[in-house]
Amino acid sequence: MTKRVRKAAGYLSVLLGSVLAVYVGIWRMIIRPLAGLYLAYQAGELTVVYVAAALFKCWLSLTVGGLIWSVGYMVKCMLDA
Repeated sequence: MTKRVRKAAGYLSVLLGSVLAVYVGIWRMIIRPLAGLYLAYQAGELTVVYVAAALFKCWLSLTVGGLIWSVGYMVKCMLDA
């Protein structure tokens, strides 16, 4: 591949990794547990175990989002080399 095509593919992989990290890590994995916390609070069924599980899911979502972004960045680094 030419250098310009490889560079463009690298930036595209970082962009795709960033978009997927936001979608999976934030939208799918953080918003749902927080919405569940809110609904449990409104229903009067909020427990310490439910809060701890939601916090664990939020922590895990940030880890997964970082992993997805890192894969996109590593692909860019491989294409730039």
